[in-house]
Amino acid sequence: NSKDPTELRLLYANQSPDDILAREQLEKMAKEHADRFKLWYTVDRVPEGKEWNYSVGFIGEAMLQERLFAPDKDTVTFMCGPPPMLQYACWPNLKKLGHAEESVFTF
Repeated sequence: NSKDPTELRLLYANQSPDDILAREQLEKMAKEHADRFKLWYTVDRVPEGKEWNYSVGFIGEAMLQERLFAPDKDTVTFMCGPPPMLQYACWPNLKKLGHAEESVFTF
């Protein structure tokens, strides 16, 4: 909907670039809606010789601060993934950045 002002930032973590589901579709949406949809990947490893223009490594405080919206009354954060990643990487770092528990949802 071109009249909907909602903005979205997706930080998508995977083990390798080859594991990214729906990558072509996501990149197409990010290109078509560059003013409202920001896409960023992070992976654990990049195969030798493969070009990679995104992050390598675990989700941390700096990555969340750089790639997601700052905490605000009009901001919500949705997370999904392996429970240890959510419990030990995402949620503690969102708290450090000031995201309120009632504005963070996991599934």
